Amino acid sequence: MNMKMKLFLVIVLSLFLVPSLTHSQTILFSEVESSLMCTCGCNMVLTSCQCTTADKMRSKIKSMLAQGKSKDQILASYVNLFGETVLSEPTKEGFNLTAWITPFIAIGAVGFLLYKAVNKWSGQRTQNKKIPDDLLLEYGTKLKNELDNFEDGDKT
Repeated sequence: MNMKMKLFLVIVLSLFLVPSLTHSQTILFSEVESSLMCTCGCNMVLTSCQCTTADKMRSKIKSMLAQGKSKDQILASYVNLFGETVLSEPTKEGFNLTAWITPFIAIGAVGFLLYKAVNKWSGQRTQNKKIPDDLLLEYGTKLKNELDNFEDGDKT
């Protein structure tokens, strides 16, 4: 390969690699930004907050990404500075695991209680509506006689 061909390949490859790196950094930046809460006290996710504190945090995240730090490293540095309250969602380990599990347990318990209550209510209705056999026999006989008399009366 001659020198011009090598230079051409380097230029072409750089044209394809540079946009993909910036695109991946943009995606990584938005992931980090949505994983953090603003530290100004507004209790908003960093992506939603427009204060100067949020702007400072964004510029620091961009500089950390430019240094080659990963999402986990950036989040860990913010947790070291501000504690776990800086994260937009609790970690899925230790005591914080209850924040992830409790809603599902509560939904399951309420569903089970509703199931039991509906079964109890529907069971009471069927028990109350049961007709005694002697009453059924008495009225069944009367109904049969009336239907027989009704059919006989139509023929005349």
